Amino acid sequence: DSLNQELLHAYDIIKSISKVSTFNFLYFTFACKYDFHNIKILIKSKYLKKDISNELFSPIGTISIEKLNLAVKDEKYEDIPASFEFLIKKTFSEYSKYNDPEIIDFILDKERYIMMFNKISEVEIIETEELFLRRFIKINIDLNNIIGCIRAKIRGEKKSFAKEFIISEGDFKIENIVDIYDSPLSSWYEKLTHTDYQDIVESGVNYFQKNNSLMELEKLRDNFILNFSKIGKYITFGVEPLVGFITAKENDIKNIRIILSGKLNKLSPEQIKERVRDTYV
Repeated sequence: DSLNQELLHAYDIIKSISKVSTFNFLYFTFACKYDFHNIKILIKSKYLKKDISNELFSPIGTISIEKLNLAVKDEKYEDIPASFEFLIKKTFSEYSKYNDPEIIDFILDKERYIMMFNKISEVEIIETEELFLRRFIKINIDLNNIIGCIRAKIRGEKKSFAKEFIISEGDFKIENIVDIYDSPLSSWYEKLTHTDYQDIVESGVNYFQKNNSLMELEKLRDNFILNFSKIGKYITFGVEPLVGFITAKENDIKNIRIILSGKLNKLSPEQIKERVRDTYV
């Protein structure tokens, strides 16, 4: 659709800049999440034995959907990187243990952030840019860990399950999440006093307990990440404005989809406003 084309254009800009700068890692770091999105769809389709619409796939990934389809459906891995072969096989293996489609999300979300973090660790850039990128990725990891554990808690999973899918590369350590896991969900925020995430968890969990939805938690996560990326507004050259650009573009398109979906589903203006994320401007 036209929104996908707009996002694809934004990624083409990042790809072009990556080719002629020291930021050649940046395109992969951000675009690979769409590979993971496409892999999730293909694996779920395989195990649930359901046909899938082409509209569900993203055109933005670094690997063509045809190559991913061969890897997932026919287990032919010749045309994809070894790192993706590994994670697809790992997902197959883990799924066979649990036989639960949601496990696919837990596994691939973890592997995606590990891949992103490792990519950043491989590159040589100036210290301030490295600190910014590491912090950006770690915020994503921390929030993924927290929300993943909340999902596991809601599912009634034991602590050992949550621990298996926590990503160790974040600032918020595994022990911190494990320590609070058996506490009532409503009290988790009290144990996060000395972190950046206390307000997110308090508001998100309160909303969930009233509405049985993690919508507010996911919105607050997106807002936190967006607001951190606004550092790029005040820097002329470097990696920060590029991260800000692509984060803002993705956020804008998400907001447009939320508004369009809300109108199609005849939600009130107040209900739509409740779902819309902050803006970069």
